[in-house]
Amino acid sequence: MISELVRNGKIKEKAEKNEIVVQHNNLMEARYRLSLQEKRVVIWLASQVQQTDGDFKEHVLSIKKFAELTDVRGDRLYSELQAITRRLMQRIISIYPIGENRLIQVAWLGAADYKFDQGTASLSFHPHLQPFMLNLKNHFTALNLSDLMGLQSIYSIRIFELIKQYESIGKREISLKDLREYCGVTPDKYKKFNDLKKRIIESATEEINEKTDIFISYEAVKTARKITSIRFSIKKNPEYKKTAFEKSQMEKAVIIQKELRSEKAIIQQLLEYGFTDSQSKKIVKSNSQEAITNAIKSVDIQVSRGKVKNAKAMLTKAIKEQWHPEKYQNKLLKVAC
Repeated sequence: MISELVRNGKIKEKAEKNEIVVQHNNLMEARYRLSLQEKRVVIWLASQVQQTDGDFKEHVLSIKKFAELTDVRGDRLYSELQAITRRLMQRIISIYPIGENRLIQVAWLGAADYKFDQGTASLSFHPHLQPFMLNLKNHFTALNLSDLMGLQSIYSIRIFELIKQYESIGKREISLKDLREYCGVTPDKYKKFNDLKKRIIESATEEINEKTDIFISYEAVKTARKITSIRFSIKKNPEYKKTAFEKSQMEKAVIIQKELRSEKAIIQQLLEYGFTDSQSKKIVKSNSQEAITNAIKSVDIQVSRGKVKNAKAMLTKAIKEQWHPEKYQNKLLKVAC
């Protein structure tokens, strides 16, 4: 997918501000397994890469920034970062170039240079990843860095990357086998579909919809009565980047709309009992909707028994005394004119 940023000629500008991560779709489709902390370091490093670079450069990661990325605190910072960079130089990523009969196996990092007196580590990607991250002209996807970093699950990040490619198409179907490999789920983990659904698919869908610029839904696809793939539907997220105030205002608006509909229905019921429009509105204004509704239900019980002489008078009394239908369910009342 060619992103809207690219079509508008803004990719270079945004990339220089480290707001987006640009990767070839072949890299997005690669099979690998990373922890959340390892993936965040990879995402950060990818955000530092400039599309116009001739080759990979070293990028300086401060120990303070590392703590922000990984939520690691205390005296474990250096040892934890060294463990992560060591694993990233050992983790093998398998890339199948689309349309080619090839397989590329390569580590994520080429080197990590620690300067303890400066509190930094200089990191660089493995040179063999250059074709999938530099000078990309087509078949790539641009992702918002804040969206990626906001996700708290490695599975959410991977599914977001895989689905984001197909945003312009609006749907994508992924086999369960591929989904497992994309997310680095070993064969002995989440063997039952319900476990895979609950632990990965449902939780990732919920988090993606809450925190990113896309809104997804999914359905299980069966082959010969067996679930073999997941079909995702993709659309723009209407709640994206709305402030807490904006969301609260929208929630209030929904509540108000429901109240207005409920108020209109109550007035209609009061009119049917013989009250005028002005009388009905005055009753609604002076009493809670719950009290009026309970009173109407209580009188309805008596009316259904056919022995109420003046339903309007009874309802007036019921509202005033705050009758409740449970109390009058088995009691016959009469109110004189």
